[in-house]
Amino acid sequence: MKATIPDPTDETLVADAVAGSRRALNTLLRRHQDYIYNIALRLFLHPDDALDATQEVLLKVVTHLKTFGGKSQFRTWLYRIVVNHFLNSPARRYERLFDRGAELSALADTGPSAWEREVSEAEVEEVRVSCSTAMLLCLSRDQRLLYVIGEIFGADHTLGATLFGLTPGNYRVRLHRAKADLLNYVSGKCGLLDPRNPCRCPKKAKALVQQGLVDPARLLFHQHYTQKVAQLVEARKDEVSDEIQLHLQGLFRDSPYQVRTELDDLFNSLLGAVDE
Repeated sequence: MKATIPDPTDETLVADAVAGSRRALNTLLRRHQDYIYNIALRLFLHPDDALDATQEVLLKVVTHLKTFGGKSQFRTWLYRIVVNHFLNSPARRYERLFDRGAELSALADTGPSAWEREVSEAEVEEVRVSCSTAMLLCLSRDQRLLYVIGEIFGADHTLGATLFGLTPGNYRVRLHRAKADLLNYVSGKCGLLDPRNPCRCPKKAKALVQQGLVDPARLLFHQHYTQKVAQLVEARKDEVSDEIQLHLQGLFRDSPYQVRTELDDLFNSLLGAVDE
């Protein structure tokens, strides 16, 4: 029986990359690029902005890789770069254009009607994902990033506190406050959270298509994914820490974990930066 060769650790890849191995650097960046992109997507909302932010982070990692001292896991070092860069980067288009999620104003709904059949399932899914992601705009950027990393992607309190430079106690308090603010904002609006709420994805999809805000020929969120966020974080209800998380977890973790082929096109320029 042929023995299975384990994948190299991040730390091994870092050492090889610093020593000049482009293959090791390529493997290292590819291992983390999709996770960084999906954090950026929930934070900045538009896929193009998420791609730009991911490229900025990866370039920063490439140019600072020699400073990794091994005092922590590489993943921790990397995601501290992610947190610091995302918190301090300029405002992106949706942050400038939308007033704390004003596009989420509820549309009155009287139940299923004939026009709902005119909207494709892909368009409804597009609106479900984009609308639930845009709900996060009700939070400040630091709250939004904390919620994305801590709740949607399931970082434990020790790691989360390290990434944000907080004590575990302060991290838990700030995360709970972000969850409470988010739940307070979406309560009474989203029919996915509560069937008694007025907003329905098919009806909103119809309106947004008519207004030109959703382009059926260029769906931004309903493409480029093979699994849901929940499949990556292996969320289980018996691990839910409080009632607030139970309400919100399914809404956000049921969104797609996107894998963008455009990220692969970054590597020639990023690898070239090593020689500069």
